[in-house]
Amino acid sequence: MQGRFHKLRYNNLTLPFRPFYRRYPYTGGLSIGSADARGCLDLALGCFYNRMPKAANSTVTTTLARLREGRDITSKVAKKLFDTPGQLRSDQMAAFDALFKFTVVRNPFTRVLSAYLDKVERLQPQALGRTGFADFISGLERGRLLGNGHWAPQRAMLLIPVERLDFIGRVETLEADLVHVQQRLCPNRAAAMKSFLANATGSRDKLAQYYDASLVDRVRRLYQADFETFGYADTSPLA
Repeated sequence: MQGRFHKLRYNNLTLPFRPFYRRYPYTGGLSIGSADARGCLDLALGCFYNRMPKAANSTVTTTLARLREGRDITSKVAKKLFDTPGQLRSDQMAAFDALFKFTVVRNPFTRVLSAYLDKVERLQPQALGRTGFADFISGLERGRLLGNGHWAPQRAMLLIPVERLDFIGRVETLEADLVHVQQRLCPNRAAAMKSFLANATGSRDKLAQYYDASLVDRVRRLYQADFETFGYADTSPLA
C-alpha cells in the first residue's frame, strides 16, 4: 500500500465505511480519524501495533521502523511510515487477521501525570505543581477526558477488541516486552530497540510531588476502565 497517498482520501465521514471499520466499528469516543491514526500496521513486517500516546509509543514505533528499514528513523518520520487500519482494502482483511497484533500500555497514574507534565507544565512552567495538576484533572472531569489522545483512556483507543490482541506489553517492562515483539517479527535480527527520550517527563519519580489522596481517588475514577482492562492495581501509587 502507498499509505501516505491513501490517507488523504479518508476522513471522519468516510472512515466508518472502510472495510476495517465495518468489521471493527470504533466506539471508543475519540474522533475516528484520531483513533485511526493510532493504528500502525505493516503487512510485510507482519504486525499491527495499536499506539498509545504517553506509553512509550515513540520508542515502540521507531523500533518497528528500524526492523523494517534496517536503519535509524526519527520518531516523527516513523509514525508516518506505516499504514493505518482505515487504509486496508477488503482483500487485505484476511492478511490483517494473520498479523501479530499488540499494544503497549502504561499505569494510568503515571501516564496521566506524564501527559500533564508534557502538554501543560512544559509549556507553562511557572510553578504549576500539584495545584496545576489538580486543575488539569478537574478539566478532564468536566468533559475533556476524550479531547486528546495523550490523556484519553487507553481503553478508548483500542481499535480491535482487547481479546483479539496477541500481546499486551507494558511500559514498566518495556525492554523485555520489546524483545518479545522483535522475536515474534524478526527472530534472527539483532536487537533493534532504541529508547526515544525527547518527550520523557520522569513522571514515575514525581508521583509523590503531584499526587495527594484526593487526586489518587479522582484519577482512579477517571481511568477505571484502564485499570480493569489492563490489569493495573488501582491502589494508591503513593503507598
